[in-house]
Amino acid sequence: MRTQIILTALLTVTAACSGGSGGVPAGSAVPMPAQQTPRRDANVITRAEIDQADWATNAFDLVQRLRPSFMRASGTTGISGAARTAMVRLNDQDMGDFGALRQITLSSVQEIKYYSATDATAKFGGLRGRPVIHVTTK
Repeated sequence: MRTQIILTALLTVTAACSGGSGGVPAGSAVPMPAQQTPRRDANVITRAEIDQADWATNAFDLVQRLRPSFMRASGTTGISGAARTAMVRLNDQDMGDFGALRQITLSSVQEIKYYSATDATAKFGGLRGRPVIHVTTK
């Protein structure tokens, strides 16, 4: 009896798989693969994110809301013992501390990228161990 049940189940599966519909019985829903959302880079604000931020009036507002971690002081301290805040660069030109982001309108911004102190020193040179918020325009 058990062998008969197993054979019946195998025949049913085989018949379903050999049908002309790619193994899916007529009227069955074909499961769609899960749509993958692109991973967001925690160190980059893209143009697509900027376009969706109709509430932001300048780069400071945008960074403050989307990536507040860009504005946190790094663990590196200067001679005074104070933690170092990020320096802003616009198209490879120094702009000052992150308050300078208020001067940058979003209509011309292509990307805003955060560099740790180590990465910033390697990329931009003598920044005395400060992280960088690098703004690239279109």
